[in-house]
This record gives sequence, structure tokens and C-alpha cells, in this order.
Amino acid sequence: MTDRGFWLRIGWRNLGRHRRRSVITAVALAWGFAAVVLFNGILEGMGSDFIRSGTDLMVGQLRVQNPEYEPERELWDVVGGDAGVPLAALLDRVRTDPEVVGAAPRLYGAGIIASDSTSRGGLLMGIRPHEERSVTYFLDGIVEGSVPAAGAYEVLLGQELARQLRTGIGEEVVLVAPAADGSLGNELFTVSGIVRTGIPEVDAAQVILELDDLQFLLALGPDDVHEVVLALRNPWDAPEVAGRLTAGLAELGPGIQVEPWTRFRPELVEFANLIGGMNWVILLVIFLMAAFGVANTMLMGTFERRREFAVVKALGMKPLRIMAMVVGEALVLGLLAVAAGAVIALPLVLWLIHFPLDLTPIAGEQMFLDGLFRFVLRVEHSWSIPIRAAVGLILTATLAAVYPALRAVRIPAAEALAGR
Repeated sequence: MTDRGFWLRIGWRNLGRHRRRSVITAVALAWGFAAVVLFNGILEGMGSDFIRSGTDLMVGQLRVQNPEYEPERELWDVVGGDAGVPLAALLDRVRTDPEVVGAAPRLYGAGIIASDSTSRGGLLMGIRPHEERSVTYFLDGIVEGSVPAAGAYEVLLGQELARQLRTGIGEEVVLVAPAADGSLGNELFTVSGIVRTGIPEVDAAQVILELDDLQFLLALGPDDVHEVVLALRNPWDAPEVAGRLTAGLAELGPGIQVEPWTRFRPELVEFANLIGGMNWVILLVIFLMAAFGVANTMLMGTFERRREFAVVKALGMKPLRIMAMVVGEALVLGLLAVAAGAVIALPLVLWLIHFPLDLTPIAGEQMFLDGLFRFVLRVEHSWSIPIRAAVGLILTATLAAVYPALRAVRIPAAEALAGR
């Protein structure tokens, strides 16, 4: 048997001397490990849901634009610039990336929308509905009617905008908007549906058209779009995918920029960092409590075995070996706690991964960072959380035993054997 195995065996034997105390300490550590894994997993899931709610609703995780488009958002700053880029070739190129699960072109404008009774300013957005659904889910919020049909001159209005215009499904509205050629585009459209995104500013101004119809209204070509929005398998891979696509799209021509959500939604990055900080705080607090528990157990054991340590010390055992006896006991205690904690945490984690608890009917939907957040208790599947917690617990137990081990080394052999 190796020297390491010998000290683990000694540690296991010493834990059995006071089984009740060892079991109580191990159970407390196990529950601490399970709590860290569960709470950190829920926080990771909450952070992931916040990020997805802030990107999946409307903005996407990546966007391909003309570098000159932001922040002025001029009508003629389309993808590819004056030379233009074939839209079909651009979409085909971005969809070849294995991390991209959807791509949707968009065109934006601003104008006046008028009904029979009143008029309002509107934000115009041209989309291809079937492609948009692969990237975002704001079209799932249609409360009446349907998406605009291609070539039918139809519009989808935000719920609050429709209320202000006092219009509804099947009624006609007039759109007037400045076009790219300097003229004033105007056309008669039919209201095909009403959508509620949950974002008040959007619902009060959004006018959604089929992409071809808006291109015609704004006097733009069939390949002219202001951005292509992408959805990814994992939002955290956005910077890496952006770099890869930037290199690939450079072959199509100049005037193409790929931006990840981490750049155009920095507030989401700050929130993600806050979640990470909370995880470390939970880890620190629980394991500090665990350290005191282990230290107390080891100190009690050291005090009760003063004569034993005095005997082995008198027989010539080196101080490092005496320390190894105590630290080995704590190491075995930590390993037992991790094993027991895994048994406690595993069914709870698997349950919340596959059957998350939706608390939205109780708490309702909440606006957060321009996203619509649903309160769902869900654990994010990640091996880093239990591995980090296990390593942290074992290190905590081991380090907490160092002081009791030093006390054992410093026990005066003569006094301890004399019973003093």
C-alpha cells in the first residue's frame, strides 16, 4: 500500500472512533455541498434565461450590419454599403456555421401611420416572418390576426399602437415614410394582425411589414437590408462565432460588420458577471461554515487523542506524519461529504433540468433589460458547478484541518503521558 493510501486508511479508522460526531459533520458538509450545487445551478439557469430573454425576444445574439449604420441608423447604410452584397449569398454563408441555428434579414424605417380617425409616428420593420421565427419569438405574441403575407400590402401593429389608432384587423391604414431616393413613399396597407411584445415602447410604435413591401415603400433594392440577425446554439459562443463569420464574410465584399450581443448589449454582460459573483459568494459563505465545522471536529478529536499523539511522538514519528494523520482524517471526511452530497443533489438537479418549475402564473412576467422574463426555476446543465463545489469542499476540509494538525504536533509528549 502506498504512503498516501496508508494515511487515508488511518483517517477512515479515526473517523470511526466517534461515529456520531463524524456522521453529523459529514451530513452537514453534504447538505452544504448539495446546496451549493443546487443554488449555483439555479442562478446559472436564471442568468441564462435573463440573457436569452434579452436577446431571443427581438435583438438576437449576433447581428450583421454596415459599420456605418450605428448609431445614426441612416436609411441608406445597408449591409455591404453602396456596392451591396447579394442577400442570398450572405444568408447562405452565415448559415453554414455549425453554431448558427437561424438567420433573418431586417430592414428599418420611420414614418407616419394614419387610420380613419387619427395618426401616429411609427417604427417600421421589414421582415421575412418564417425566417424571423427561427431567430426571435416576438411573433409568438400575436394576439389577433396573423403575420403580413408576402405581396399583400399588410401590416402587423403593436397592441398599444393599434389602440391609439383605433383600428383593428382588416381595416386600412396609410404609411408615409421618407424613401432612400429622396422621395416620400406612401402606400395603403391592411392590418393583418396585432402583436404584444410586452415592451411598452415597442408595442406603442412598432409597425411590422413583409420585407419586400418595406423595400418597395423605401425605394430600396431587393438585397438592401440594414441587418441580418442570427441565433446561436449557445449565446456565450457569440464572440467566437462573430470573429469566425467576420473572416468568412470579408470575401463577399467590404462594408460588413458582425457584432456579438456582448458588444451591443453590455448591460447583459454586467448582469451575467453579477450572477457569477453571487455564485462565488454562496460558495464562500457555505464553505466557510463547513471549515468551522471541520475545524471543530478535528480540534475535539485532537484534544481527546492527546495521549495517542504523545506516544507516537515519543516513539519518534516525524511531525509531518502526525499532521498527515489529522489531515488525512479531514480528507476522508470531505470525500464522504462529497459522495453523500452528490446523492442528495443529483435527483434535485436532474428534476429541475428536465422539469423546471414555472412560477410565472404566481409571479407574472416581468420586464428586465428590454426583455420579457419568466420566473422559472431551472438548473443550467454544467459540469463546472459540481466539480468546482467538490474541489472547494475537499480543499476546505483539508485546510480546516491544518490548525488542529499543528496543535497535535505541538502537544508536549511528557505532559500528555503524565496526564497533565
